Amino acid sequence: MVSPRVMAAPARVEPVHEHKRFDDEAATWDDDPDHEKRQVAVARAIEDVVDLSPAMSAVDVGGGTGRLSILLADRVGSVVVTDPSAGMVRVARQRIEAAGLGDRLRAVQADLTIDRLDGAYDVAWSSMALHHVRDLDALLRAVAGLLVDGGRLAVADLDEDPDGAFHADKVDFDGSHGFDRERLADQLAQAGFVEVRFVDATTILKEGREFGVFLCTATRGT
Repeated sequence: MVSPRVMAAPARVEPVHEHKRFDDEAATWDDDPDHEKRQVAVARAIEDVVDLSPAMSAVDVGGGTGRLSILLADRVGSVVVTDPSAGMVRVARQRIEAAGLGDRLRAVQADLTIDRLDGAYDVAWSSMALHHVRDLDALLRAVAGLLVDGGRLAVADLDEDPDGAFHADKVDFDGSHGFDRERLADQLAQAGFVEVRFVDATTILKEGREFGVFLCTATRGT
């Protein structure tokens, strides 16, 4: 498989502190058993509701260490794991090679809100990445542009957390405090997606409180 090219926009304004935090935490990210439990639950939810096949090519949006894509690797033909964090991409490449999947999985540093990725994909998936995105509408349009007509989207993320309790320990967090499902469905429709559906994927226990994680699926309209 030829590595996809990433063409960066001329001007790039990034949330540097967020990327630096993920760079710093990348090497030990998968050591947290809660992260593994979450990714396994999301992978199972995707398998349950999306008809995957070995003929499909996939793109992982904000894929971090690539764990979700490694879990789903046997269900598709190839995956390109994207993430804005250089540290996460470096670890993803190591994990992919260690899993013996280097012939079918690739990791590239890309912020899909501003970087253009070559290729067309049958499915796009993402886990716990959308709430870090500043311009979600731009990202959703970009992902729609990467998918073939009828391509499938599967994203897992936090249900709305109005008081910001989930990220209360991150003083520099400037993303979204979860998502209202109806509003996200409207944003997906505006980006060109149809057949938007939600299911409960898992929960995260943090500081004695449970936070819901949904799986949203949608189809790129023709």
